[in-house]
Amino acid sequence: MGLLIIALGLTSAELVWSQEGGLNIGDLPPPLGLEKILQAPDGKKVEWGALKGKVVVLEFWATWCGPCVAAIPHLNELADKFKDQPVQFIAVTAEGEKTIATFLDRKPINAWIGLDTDKSMFKAYGVDSIPHTVIVDKKGKIAAITHPTYLTEAILKEALAGKKLSLAQVPSGGISSGEVPYRDFRDRFGRAFNPDDGSQNLPSLFQVVIRPAATNAEIGRGMSSKTGSLTITRSSVFDVLGTCYDINPVRIITNSAMPEGKFDFAVITPDQSEPNVHKWLREAVESTFDLSTRRETRDTTTYILSAPKPDKVRLTETVSTGGSSSRSGPYGMIGINESIGSLASYLEGKLGKPVMDETGLTNHYDLELMWKEQPDERPPAETIVRAVQEQLGLELTTATRPVEVVVVEVASKSKSKEAKK
Repeated sequence: MGLLIIALGLTSAELVWSQEGGLNIGDLPPPLGLEKILQAPDGKKVEWGALKGKVVVLEFWATWCGPCVAAIPHLNELADKFKDQPVQFIAVTAEGEKTIATFLDRKPINAWIGLDTDKSMFKAYGVDSIPHTVIVDKKGKIAAITHPTYLTEAILKEALAGKKLSLAQVPSGGISSGEVPYRDFRDRFGRAFNPDDGSQNLPSLFQVVIRPAATNAEIGRGMSSKTGSLTITRSSVFDVLGTCYDINPVRIITNSAMPEGKFDFAVITPDQSEPNVHKWLREAVESTFDLSTRRETRDTTTYILSAPKPDKVRLTETVSTGGSSSRSGPYGMIGINESIGSLASYLEGKLGKPVMDETGLTNHYDLELMWKEQPDERPPAETIVRAVQEQLGLELTTATRPVEVVVVEVASKSKSKEAKK
């Protein structure tokens, strides 16, 4: 008996994990429709008939997906541990062969690579975001739906032995490391009103929702967006202001105490413009929490990100043809198809000060910046400066520069101050 692990890919820019196709534990899986197999023996077919009696793990991934790329070492480690056992790993992506070949030259995957360029497989499996894992047992039925980081050596041994998997199931809302778990705007937030005229089943054309979060726990905190909509869950009012004003929270100054607790925020509009979605969110937040804001330019101590020695720069230009993504945590960050401006924004959050990009670099890169895991997710500044220099070949130095900031006050207090003048 053998075990087969399949990794599947998407080309959308959405990063949260979710399942929409209605697959359930105990169902028969849809067909394996692949156009081409790379890194496999000649003539090898991947279909359920040929896999009869084997355990199959489907892992949906893409080269541009930060969490997916971060999971590759983990899956490679499992492949090495099971190389002398009846275990076969297969990675399947909807991306083109040229993109995959270039990616594999830089980051090998210990697996066969299947191309599903017509996207028939991930459509059939109802997956609209990644990473996403489906385990099929030896009887050919779905045994688990989970996240790749939950797949362990013990789980594979259970699968090979035909046992019931002691694998924690991901809730229907999904899970992803650092991304917001949600299925759909209306699934998470419901409707602002519920008339009894039969229209309650019709989709909202325009809606803005702000509500207290069910819990203040950090798990599930994050942001996700689709065309014309934006969802932010379990966020403080201060943190959501950065999205409202398209500015890093480091550049927000508050002269009044912000409302306590966590909140969920969502906007859905027929407007396809991202700035207008943010505008509606900004107006709703200001109105709900009685806030007044203004933009100012102040001389501020900043970090300057530069590339004084171009020949020493160690950056890998991206091979991704899809969207950009990033994943961060107490260990550092991994970014796919990211600009240096995005790197500077990430460093702002870690350094707690504005970071100016003066590298002159305009390409997009696959970035990896690591340091020893920090309990508070903010390492000392010198650790970050050293990591940027040693790993990326860039430099961070301090200087005083004019910086645009957003000043936020409670509106009633602001009016009271004006009245006293």
